[in-house]
Amino acid sequence: MPEMRNPTLSLAERDRRWGRVRALMREEGLAALVIPGLRARESFETWVSGESIQGAVVFPADGEPIYLTWIAFRIVGRDDPQNDREYWIRDIRSGLIGPGIVAALQELGVAGDTVGVVGLQSRGPLELEGVLPYTVWQAVLDAFPSTRFKEVSIPFSYMMAQKGEEEMVLARTSASVGETACQALLDAARPGVSEADLYAAATGAVYRAGLTLTPPSLIVKSGRDFLSWGPPEWGAGAVAPRVIGKSELISTEIMPSYGGVETQQQMMIAMGPVDPLWRELESVARRSYDAGLDTLRPGATFFQVCEAMAVPLREAGCWHLSPLIHGVSPAYLLGTLHGGAEQFFAEEYPWFQTVPALIDAELAEGMLFAFEPNACRGRTRVNIGGTVAVGPSGAIELNQLPLRMHVVG
Repeated sequence: MPEMRNPTLSLAERDRRWGRVRALMREEGLAALVIPGLRARESFETWVSGESIQGAVVFPADGEPIYLTWIAFRIVGRDDPQNDREYWIRDIRSGLIGPGIVAALQELGVAGDTVGVVGLQSRGPLELEGVLPYTVWQAVLDAFPSTRFKEVSIPFSYMMAQKGEEEMVLARTSASVGETACQALLDAARPGVSEADLYAAATGAVYRAGLTLTPPSLIVKSGRDFLSWGPPEWGAGAVAPRVIGKSELISTEIMPSYGGVETQQQMMIAMGPVDPLWRELESVARRSYDAGLDTLRPGATFFQVCEAMAVPLREAGCWHLSPLIHGVSPAYLLGTLHGGAEQFFAEEYPWFQTVPALIDAELAEGMLFAFEPNACRGRTRVNIGGTVAVGPSGAIELNQLPLRMHVVG
């Protein structure tokens, strides 16, 4: 894969995005649109501002957007002598976000009109119940009792998901660095190293390339029969990072991000000797991946791809822990969680239930998806996959290294 580092976005790309925002506002009948980023995983503000300052953008139907941040450091830094970047939004203000949104909407004179909001009912991972704090939104509602507020997270996310030509360059950059991080994991993996060593190898590769990681950044889990899935436990749990042993699996999920465009890689590494069950599960996961590739195209639906990827698991008598597929940038299309696991968990965990995919959408060119087929039998799990884009006539693979299980020793 050719090396592509540090591309930039043009003002033409900004204008393309802003034009699409205003087209959406016309369709929804909005006089203004409130677009938060705050501390959310899906930083919607970044898509319209070209930066992330943990704030919110108030976007009028006509005229310049207003950018709100809680911290003045990011504003005064624009005037640092060494700072020569061109900012997308000139009207930027610091202070409490709730009162800032109120003041901006009052200046725009939208009382009594319809105002859109993104983030009250967003559905991305970590944010299944929205991202806007109660106090922020209550301040807005109290100030505008006669204004109709319309939640538009889903149509906004769908618009944002359809990447333009410049964004696809960012996606390829992110995926390429993800490949580098996968190789760093493979180079570091061996019996006797700790999960912290692997974490350092992968994150170091990403940060050295000038990228960041989208929370939860990197997942590293190891052992023979493990079903937990999440960020390192030693950050909060005060437990020592686990040491890798022989004949164990290492399962990782890498989330590099560049210019607000995230990709994901599911790097699976086995310490020899290899259990034959691992190879069987790898084969099931690969058949699921291929079924997704065959189905992903403009005009297909997200649910159709989810179903196609689930068939090989059902036929093999397997279940899956994490979704087989989900969108990235933003991750609002989320496949079924814990599919086919009801019988396995019925006695041990009576509270357990499958979480179905909630949102469907027609696929369009430029959408990005994390393919992460994982096949489980009992408590043994194999997970592979990378990022796939919807091309003009079908799927475009952005990753190769994490599409199979690698063996060390």
